[in-house]
Amino acid sequence: MTIEEARENEIRYCGKNLIYFMKKYGHYEDKDADELIQSFSNIWPEQEEALRGIETNRLNIILKARQLGITWLALNYAVWKMLTRPGRTVLGMSRSEDEAKELIRRVRVILGAIPELVKEKGKGNIWFEYTALTVTIHFPNSPVSVMQCFASSENAGRSFTADLLIIDEWAAQSFAREIWGSIYPTVNRPTGGQVIGISTNQRGTLFEDLYTGDNSFNKIFIPWYADPRRTEEWYQNTKRDVGEVLMAQEYPASVEEALSTPGGAFFPEVTDRSILTDEPLKQNLVTYFVMDYGLDMFAGYFINRDAFGNSQVVTEIYEPNKTVGEAAAIIKDYSKDYNVALFLAPPDLWNRSPQTGKSVALLFNEYGINLTKVNNDMAAGCLALKELLIHPEDGKSRLTILNKCAPNLLRCLKKIQHDERKPKVYAKQPHELTHAVDAARYFAIYWTNPANLSNKGRRKKWRRDQFEDYENANEEDKKYLIELWGEPN
Repeated sequence: MTIEEARENEIRYCGKNLIYFMKKYGHYEDKDADELIQSFSNIWPEQEEALRGIETNRLNIILKARQLGITWLALNYAVWKMLTRPGRTVLGMSRSEDEAKELIRRVRVILGAIPELVKEKGKGNIWFEYTALTVTIHFPNSPVSVMQCFASSENAGRSFTADLLIIDEWAAQSFAREIWGSIYPTVNRPTGGQVIGISTNQRGTLFEDLYTGDNSFNKIFIPWYADPRRTEEWYQNTKRDVGEVLMAQEYPASVEEALSTPGGAFFPEVTDRSILTDEPLKQNLVTYFVMDYGLDMFAGYFINRDAFGNSQVVTEIYEPNKTVGEAAAIIKDYSKDYNVALFLAPPDLWNRSPQTGKSVALLFNEYGINLTKVNNDMAAGCLALKELLIHPEDGKSRLTILNKCAPNLLRCLKKIQHDERKPKVYAKQPHELTHAVDAARYFAIYWTNPANLSNKGRRKKWRRDQFEDYENANEEDKKYLIELWGEPN
């Protein structure tokens, strides 16, 4: 038997015995060891269990504590698949291009540590070559296997058909929902295509939704103590150094702890019972449109307000990648169903573009949407929004959502967290949660501190029903109606 034949036989055997391959040929780096490159020969029980689960499931999502070698585990699995099944395509997804390059560097380390099975270019009949973002394994009589890595972007990997997709630090990736929507079809085949998603948890992310949701994912949890070198003394010393909040987030002992809220929900008062209703507001309604606009997301809301300070969200617009012209067309189309009094928007839309000399607000105006500038004081806006969301026990808040009309606003209000450094405001990460909440904040602060518009001292022709409401109101409500509608004539 020649060396080449023996190598091919060993590879065929490895293809049927994943754990054998991992213990004999799996490698990783250990910065604290005397020898940098270490073998997986003493694989931990939690790592082996995770690996067996990955082998037998198409969709895998791994919630883990920090620094447990799980990315190395997934990359060794990728090498096993590429080496023992020629012609395979593996995609890797990271937060940045530098991190994508790091995944490829690690694969090169793994391949470089097993010259018995595969050598670098020009040194054997099975060999590999690489660039900064790809690794290719060549076989004598079979198609090549390729791994390619990307930085997270909305369209990353869309045009590829993958046999394995590895998403590293999934909860921390930008455009996670858009990426999943575009890349899932590349692995969604009846007889093939796998996903390994790896991350510590972050509240309000797609990763958390998938891990906690009712879906087809094989859900794996790996606690801090999976590393046998981590003793109780190590745990207590680390907790003393970083505090309980970070300890629960970075070194959880259980799924419940990993999914706990590090900073606390910013709007704990929001519940389905307090904010959702099937009863629309009815008397003397004025409709406002408020939005948070950017190319990453256009979040807009039609909100009815009655004469007694009650507000209700009746329509939601929540769409990414809309130009000003497209956004304006959507607003105008929805506005056919409402008599909109004002179109509210944050002051940054009045900043002039250095390229065109025009502001976004001016562009909206050219498309027929005349915007009113609102105050953008973050702390004051958060307080104003909280005032609209507080409610008596078993009662409704002053800001409600007509049932099924604004699912993204409801989701984001529930999930958005306290800013750990600024307790009076909500966190800006994950950024996807902020668009809807920002729009609601602009509406809330408009009533406490409008930027451009005031009814004080103005006289306005009231309708008959407005006079009737005024005549039947108490003194406090009369003052409020004058603030809302102006002095009557």
